[in-house]
Amino acid sequence: MSSKYTAPTSRAAPAAAAASAAESNASSITKVKICSGHTRPVCHINYSSIVDGTFWFVTSCHDSKPMLRNGQTCDWVGTFEGHKGAVFCSAFDAGATRLVTGSGDYSANLWDAITGQMLHSWTHPKYIKSCDWLENRIGTGCFDGVIRIFDANKVDADPISFESPDNSNVKATYFIDPQTMVTACDDKIMKWDLRDTSAPYMRCEIPGLNFLEYTHKHSLVAAHDKSVSFIDTQTFEVKNGFTTTEDIECASLSPDGQNVAVGSKLKTKEFTYDGIELENNRGHHGPVFHLRWAPDGNSYASGAEDGMVRVWPSHNIIEKFEVENS
Repeated sequence: MSSKYTAPTSRAAPAAAAASAAESNASSITKVKICSGHTRPVCHINYSSIVDGTFWFVTSCHDSKPMLRNGQTCDWVGTFEGHKGAVFCSAFDAGATRLVTGSGDYSANLWDAITGQMLHSWTHPKYIKSCDWLENRIGTGCFDGVIRIFDANKVDADPISFESPDNSNVKATYFIDPQTMVTACDDKIMKWDLRDTSAPYMRCEIPGLNFLEYTHKHSLVAAHDKSVSFIDTQTFEVKNGFTTTEDIECASLSPDGQNVAVGSKLKTKEFTYDGIELENNRGHHGPVFHLRWAPDGNSYASGAEDGMVRVWPSHNIIEKFEVENS
């Protein structure tokens, strides 16, 4: 745990502070917020759900020190210290009281998200690029080609484990529900019944797959080459998508399923679900590696090679502010 960890003892306090700040300067909601502090590339961003009126996000970085911030004000809350290698992913539990992180030091660490204390560490044979949390289950995707599912309430119990069919590196791991998981390995997306993990029961291949997101609503979001595709979680069919003029490294669907943010080289862009460009944002000084929407849909955060995190207001917020002040 960092000696400077300052996680709030009251969950109401950050929400009240955010409301006060918004009231004193209404125009701040349309400004880009810049979050410094990391010394290496930021490769993953994860938001909590909204709890008691507020929410948090964690930035994972090659500097081995994931940081927790208030999701509304973007103020630094604390740094989880304990990993010895790059941190590639994180996931909150439903109440945002615990967190799991996956690292290049071959460990997945379980944290108390209130105090910053490390609660447990699961050792893996290789580095961990993806993780997810649903109910009491924590899933990790490891570069030994194995998916492991741990019990968050029985940390010493042996995990459920199963291999991707071609033993490929696992770069995405998402629970669809407590008995269903989706994984991505190379260009292949696979769906598993966790009651029988002998083989995936659905497959979908997306040539040039760079990134896969699932935020427990609407659809899987695949970024590949210059395109974004939306994949139905039940049928595994591509139900919509669009192509742009630039390579897309990452993509995230808004909570209402209407807009999508993408990372393209040094820029972030916002599109409608049907591919109409709404916003084109510059600011990062290195390629954008990851981005994700905040759970209130008012903004999305991006992390880049430059070590910076930028939180961008949504097109809807910008448009609403302009109408109200015209």
